[in-house]
Amino acid sequence: MFNHIPGLLFNPRQEWKKIAHLSDEALKRQLPYFIVMALIPAVGFYYGTTQVGWSIIGDKVYRITESSALPLTVLFYAAIVGSVLAVGYIIHWMSRTYRGDSFRIKDFVLVGYAMTPVFIAGAFSFYPIFWLDIIIATAACSYMIYQLYVAIPLLLHVPEERGFLFASAVMMMVLVLAVVILGATVILWELGAMPVFIDG
Repeated sequence: MFNHIPGLLFNPRQEWKKIAHLSDEALKRQLPYFIVMALIPAVGFYYGTTQVGWSIIGDKVYRITESSALPLTVLFYAAIVGSVLAVGYIIHWMSRTYRGDSFRIKDFVLVGYAMTPVFIAGAFSFYPIFWLDIIIATAACSYMIYQLYVAIPLLLHVPEERGFLFASAVMMMVLVLAVVILGATVILWELGAMPVFIDG
């Protein structure tokens, strides 16, 4: 399950070809991958914001209280897992239009493996450096997009040009999902899931 990580990071096209040759039963066994890997950014966020803290300008360090960070961590983890499931469902729904060889668990596994750069980048949140984390998060999200463009034609067995259109349509839906998550974050903050900061 985790043996695909080096290939996905350093030789994604070849690794996706290997994943595409897995049987349906073998693909189903990969399902826990993203459930486990989503813990990296969530736990990193909790530790980094409560124990280490971060500074934006100067020497002033900001931290979040453990009691306010815990529900945020749970919500963060749920958002990551929920996003993988939502995008997987979107791929499954769109596969009829693009005539992809799809079933739900395969689509969840596809998105979960495509998220590998984001999961790995989440390790940097254990020691948050604001400017560095922004650069790493941007690079990880860009690489995740590339992974989707490589994976969709290979895993769903659609021609390259149709796969490009398929992946582009999925990315448009991902942007809509990102806006929904941002809106939900604002609402949850207003309902009491707001971080309590400790400065100093």
